[in-house]
Amino acid sequence: MFEDFIITNHVIQRYEQRVGECRKNIESRIKRDVRNLNIKQIVNNGNVRHIFTRNSKEFIFVKERNHWILTTVIKRSRNNNHEAIEKRKWMAKRMAACV
Repeated sequence: MFEDFIITNHVIQRYEQRVGECRKNIESRIKRDVRNLNIKQIVNNGNVRHIFTRNSKEFIFVKERNHWILTTVIKRSRNNNHEAIEKRKWMAKRMAACV
């Protein structure tokens, strides 16, 4: 799905605060999480793509100039993750109806 994507410094810094790993390990962890095997659901909303993984993380990618840029990683509980998926689907349908 994502052969190559750009990870912003903001994502690296926030992830580093939570996990306490070095930058290289964080990049490999993120790439491992976004593999096709871990993806639970993908919700497209214009040029924004929300990817939900099995371990209750949400990765938010934005497409700019032929590149996908990872802007945010959100860790949620299982219940909140299901609610977030439904909310993102609802937002995508609403945006599609407005266009």
